[in-house]
Amino acid sequence: MRFASDIRCRILAGLLAGAAMHASAEKPAKTTPVPAPASAPAPTSQEREIQPPFSLMWHEPSERLELKIEAAKLSITDRRKLERQWIVTAGGFKKPNSTDASAPKPPELRRVLFHFDGGAVSKEKGANGKVREVLAGGQLVEVELQYQQDGWDEERYGTCLSEKRQMLDRLYGPGQQLVRSSTPTPDGKATQTIVGYKWNRNNTAVELIYFHVGVNDGEQAFHTLSLHYKRS
Repeated sequence: MRFASDIRCRILAGLLAGAAMHASAEKPAKTTPVPAPASAPAPTSQEREIQPPFSLMWHEPSERLELKIEAAKLSITDRRKLERQWIVTAGGFKKPNSTDASAPKPPELRRVLFHFDGGAVSKEKGANGKVREVLAGGQLVEVELQYQQDGWDEERYGTCLSEKRQMLDRLYGPGQQLVRSSTPTPDGKATQTIVGYKWNRNNTAVELIYFHVGVNDGEQAFHTLSLHYKRS
């Protein structure tokens, strides 16, 4: 009887040991949390490349850019050739509106001039069956944004010029002054003022230009503020 009792004890001990091993195997092992990879630091003003606006790319084909203009529900108002470059002018941008929170802030973006190296105007049939002109074979080398705002005087444009200059300084570092002059027109009836700054990065640049023509009797004035993104 004692022998049988010993056998039962050994069997019970074996079963308990097996159960303990099984429970240990099912228990999930502790894992050391893996730290998330550190995000790449934002480029500094000396490292940031100058890219064209509207998420475009340098040397973008003219055909593709004209399709983007149409997709944005803008209108091409002019195509003209100047020496080796073709210039496509687009208009119809949303106007500033103080009652619309989604509207752009003044000054108003009146037009954008896209400069292409090479290319030629050709005719093709659109999806609606109508024949239309398109600039084919050009590569984007410059984008010029022209701003104007009704009712603004020289002082208000000067404030806007200063704000945009500070923005570009933060993006690309201190710019260099290109020009600051105020001279009479050849006929002496008006005075023209031009102020310009430039930021360089490798073979790209952006220029900020303010141009003003004021008639000496004070009755008429022309202002424009422009940004020129260029690639050589």
